Amino acid sequence: MRKQLFFGLGWIYVILGLPLLGVATLLDKLRLTKVSFTIAHRYMAALAGLLLRLAGAKVKVEGKENLPTDLPVVFISSHQGHFDSAVILAHIRVPLTFVATSNAAKFPVISQWFRLGSTIYMERGNLRQNYQAIKEAEAVLAEGTSVVIYPEGIISGGPHMGEFKRGSFRLATDTNVPIVPLVIDGSWALMGPDGNGIEPAHVVLRILPPVPTAGLSRDQQHALPEEIYGLISQNLNEIQSRRVGVNGRHRQAQ
Repeated sequence: MRKQLFFGLGWIYVILGLPLLGVATLLDKLRLTKVSFTIAHRYMAALAGLLLRLAGAKVKVEGKENLPTDLPVVFISSHQGHFDSAVILAHIRVPLTFVATSNAAKFPVISQWFRLGSTIYMERGNLRQNYQAIKEAEAVLAEGTSVVIYPEGIISGGPHMGEFKRGSFRLATDTNVPIVPLVIDGSWALMGPDGNGIEPAHVVLRILPPVPTAGLSRDQQHALPEEIYGLISQNLNEIQSRRVGVNGRHRQAQ
């Protein structure tokens, strides 16, 4: 029942937003890109909040004081589930966009909002396309919009973390933009035990202090992915240690 309600009300919201999408698209064609981006970003943030409520997500945000006022930044986030971007959009209220896989461009209607929101697409194994994506991300940062990257490349689908890809960090080091590590835990549980449902769950979003990238030596740049991985992994383990009950299982919201 929850899954049907989730998709039903979610798509109703998307359909009701079509006139606004038309306005934003027209503004984009008139080269009023900042206005169209603002409309798209606010709409997607509202949609993200709605979907999280429909899914029964209880999101706790920690470390809000670590969010810098001097923007833009590159957010480097762990990636447990499909709801991670919704968690970030709904709870980090700064202009931002995402580096996503090309599959995200296939969603009907939503993909148009992604385009207006400056979503940047990468394709696994396509070096030329990915190089172009980095250049697009650099242009987005130059305009003052922060970028979110999931350096694992794929969703872990559980409480664990995968390896970080080094290329994900070049965007920050090439532009001298600070990295803000994000730790997300519990989002995988929103899809249910088989990954094909919608179930309530407790989710934690922890914002870690910014890590400067300007002026790093070559050796420091080389060590950066391992450093950020260690920070996120350590905090993820600490968050998960609070969840584990006497039976050793992760507690979820009922």
